[in-house]
Amino acid sequence: MLKRFLPLLISILLFSAAHAQVSKAKQHYKSGIQLRNNNKFPEALAEFSKATEFDKKFDSAYVEIGNIYSKSGSMDLAMTNYNKALAVNPKYADALFGIAKIYRDAIKNYDSAIYFFDAAAKIDSTNKEIFYGMAWTYNARKEHDLAISYAIKSLKIDNTYKPAYGELGHAYRATKKYAACIEQLKKNLAVSVVDVAYLYSGYCYTELNNKEGAMQQYEALKKINEKMAGALKKKIDAMPQ
Repeated sequence: MLKRFLPLLISILLFSAAHAQVSKAKQHYKSGIQLRNNNKFPEALAEFSKATEFDKKFDSAYVEIGNIYSKSGSMDLAMTNYNKALAVNPKYADALFGIAKIYRDAIKNYDSAIYFFDAAAKIDSTNKEIFYGMAWTYNARKEHDLAISYAIKSLKIDNTYKPAYGELGHAYRATKKYAACIEQLKKNLAVSVVDVAYLYSGYCYTELNNKEGAMQQYEALKKINEKMAGALKKKIDAMPQ
């Protein structure tokens, strides 16, 4: 009788032990998130590392470790941990996104950055930062038309996301598509009032030598951001009479 139940007993014990390990891993991960949110990054790193010790397949913990190393400039360690997450889950968008940013910012390999941004976007099409990252990278490659399309995608997710406006405005001005820029920003301002949209719209009016249009943007901008309005006013005052 004992021989019959021994394998079952061993299985139960092994399952219980594994469950306990996973439970401890989750506790350390939760603690790490709290510490990270309080900007206690060394302590958070220690907790996330403990989480992976208890659960070798804790992909989220590897990504958090990668993010902390990336912020501290330890790009090799960041890349290692993002890849550990992908080894567990090849379709983990946050890990792909982390690698993309390393290629963009640290390695300056824009082809690889675009490859990983695109891979992340195919998995998570709701992340405004991924599309902004693609817009930034295409602007860096001077492929401004593509930058425009991805900046617009980012703003469709969050119409108030200022970094995407920066890339959008830069791309339009680099290609001298001032009228198209004004038209696009009108659409964005119809959704929600954003100071950067008024600023770039005003800049485009000055490039078209349309002082009346520029002043309209200035007056609207002055109500929500006086500093930006001052910068636009300088451009307006420098327009030819």
